Formats: sequence, C-alpha cells, structure tokens
Amino acid sequence: MAASTEDRNKRLDALGTAIQDWAKTRRDYLTKQVAFSKRLLKGRTGAERLNQATVDSATSLVVDQINSFLTGE
Repeated sequence: MAASTEDRNKRLDALGTAIQDWAKTRRDYLTKQVAFSKRLLKGRTGAERLNQATVDSATSLVVDQINSFLTGE
C-alpha cells in the first residue's frame, strides 16, 4: 500500500513539530541544569571561597564590636 502524499506531509509536519517541542524542552532543561550547577559551585572555587571567608570574618568582627559598644565593655 502506497501512502498518499497528503498523509506523508501530515506525518512530516507532525515530526517537525515534535522535534521543535523536544528541542525547546531539552534547551530549557539544560539551561536550568547550568543555572543549578553554577549555584552549586558558587562559593566552592578558590577566589569565591576566599571572598566568602573574608566576608564571614568581617561580619563576625563587626557583630562583636557592636555588642561590645552596646554593652559598654
């Protein structure tokens, strides 16, 4: 049985639409995966980790100094 040209064209159109939908879904997934990976790695690399340690130390020092000032010690 030979398929008609119209049926073949409909199947090709459906295939094209399915490919576009799949590509969009895959692109969205990969974009979200990249964003997640960046968030996961943030603070884990050398410069960012050092920066975070400095910020944490400075914050702790400031809190201690404010407490000392307020209590009059």
